[in-house]
Amino acid sequence: MSKYYFTNKYLTYNEMNSDIDNLCSQIPKNVEFEKLEIAKTLENRSIIALRVYPRGKKIDQPTIWIDANMHSNELIGTNAVLAHIENLIHKLIFNESKFFSVNYVFVPRICPDGAEQYFTEGKRSRSNARDSRTEIEKGSYWNRQCLVDKEIKDNGYDLFKNKKRIGLMRRKTNSGIWVCDEKYPELMRRRELGDKEPFYDIFPEGMIENYDGLNIPFALNLGDNEIDLNRNFPVEWAPNYTENKSGKISLSEIESRAIADFSAKIPQIYFWLNYHSFGGVFIRPLESKDDSEMNILDRSIYQTLDKKLEEITGYPSVSGHKEFTYIPGKPLQGCLSSYAYHSLGAYCYVCELWDLPQRMGRNERPFINRYDFWSKKEWRSVYEYDRDENQGIMFGNPWKKYNHKQLGEVEISEIPTFFGINNPPQKLIHEVIQNQVPLLSLFVDIAPLPNVSVNLSKESTSNLKYAELTISNDGFLPTFVSEARSRSQGSKKIIIEILDIKNATLIGNSIYQLDPLAGYSPVINGWINSVDIGTNSYSTKTIKIPFLTQNEKSKFSAVFKVSFSHLGEYYAKFINE
Repeated sequence: MSKYYFTNKYLTYNEMNSDIDNLCSQIPKNVEFEKLEIAKTLENRSIIALRVYPRGKKIDQPTIWIDANMHSNELIGTNAVLAHIENLIHKLIFNESKFFSVNYVFVPRICPDGAEQYFTEGKRSRSNARDSRTEIEKGSYWNRQCLVDKEIKDNGYDLFKNKKRIGLMRRKTNSGIWVCDEKYPELMRRRELGDKEPFYDIFPEGMIENYDGLNIPFALNLGDNEIDLNRNFPVEWAPNYTENKSGKISLSEIESRAIADFSAKIPQIYFWLNYHSFGGVFIRPLESKDDSEMNILDRSIYQTLDKKLEEITGYPSVSGHKEFTYIPGKPLQGCLSSYAYHSLGAYCYVCELWDLPQRMGRNERPFINRYDFWSKKEWRSVYEYDRDENQGIMFGNPWKKYNHKQLGEVEISEIPTFFGINNPPQKLIHEVIQNQVPLLSLFVDIAPLPNVSVNLSKESTSNLKYAELTISNDGFLPTFVSEARSRSQGSKKIIIEILDIKNATLIGNSIYQLDPLAGYSPVINGWINSVDIGTNSYSTKTIKIPFLTQNEKSKFSAVFKVSFSHLGEYYAKFINE
């Protein structure tokens, strides 16, 4: 096992690029690949995509897309994507044939600027810590900055080597909503009924811009950046800054536009996995409607995959509409998963890595309830796990008095929850992502697998020959992939062209059109899949194509090109000897 596999370290931008280069050096020489810069960010960092073509760049094949880190502090996804890359390399080195049947796209970090800001300063952002609004639009807001130097710690995390990292401020007040836990005073938690003073308000470390001396802006640590990339995609997008952070127009950001533009040029994508953290759950479309409004084929495929994903990883798989709306009845809009499914027709899941709620005994359904109502019981469990398993990173930091020019006397410390809550402790990275790696095999298994073969028909006579062209789909998904793809891009025929005929004359058409082929995916219709139902969809079709030769013993040949919309071109050569 190489040093990159399941790495136990969160990676800076330079470290990630170095690991990608090292992985590229391990790709077998018979496998073509491209390391591409699909965009350059405002801070001059590259968004990198790695494309792998096991049978060569010129051969279009069904394609898997896996990406991560579109939310700046959700760092473990990058490690998971790199682990998938290395797992694929191992499969290709050992010539495991099924992994040659599809192509791959990996994007380990969609938001390199936001991630790097956290690594270097501890600056918390939903995506990028940048804001194009005018001062009048922003009004009064927090300018997060380091006011008190922090202790430098050699604990294996790059952030803690910077004494200028940004923390939190607390101010004592009778109406405060935060309290020090009576059992663990280092633990600050939400105030509950029956708690005793002192109480506190908590703010980001920094200064208030455009402060009127009276109104303190909301202290949401993610509130001073304008756009959430995962609300900025064009499908079901809605302009809503305060709740949705979707931007003034869809695809307004370099990062989201780069993903949309690049993916739109790869029509062969049939499956898309988008890594986030935390929760321990897979989330899929539909976001805005119930499953009952999804086409029965697509719904059946999603429900089949739901079961397989949970079987392999232990994470439940849920409908975004049914089990992952923060406000009941108010769906998340402009998400990448909606774009991938509705616009491209690819089956898409968000995976929230790191099942911390379940580890604390939270098993509610709908799943979103596992994030709600963390009482002192849960927070004490988190404190104990931080103390015993996480080097006390989150709650072991002293508060220092500081005379704030705007707020008066405050105390400043840090509670870096992104290493322990939002992401697992580094030593658990291997444990968290090791059950993700087998998923690549599942994603390959579900691909549509066109197959083309040709033989001489037994019905051939002396100089009238029939070539039997058999076109099949040996895969799970149909050749049109999804009904969502047919709706968004039209229903496309399979095109057969007869080329390069030698020593014979074609009788009839040189071009044929066929309807798409089904896969073996089941349709879940509320009834038993029994053999007496028979086969009601077909994955194989055979065409007899006549040729006229000079005599019975004439040798002739022809090439058959079969084009599957959005999957690629497949060839069969017939030689009558």
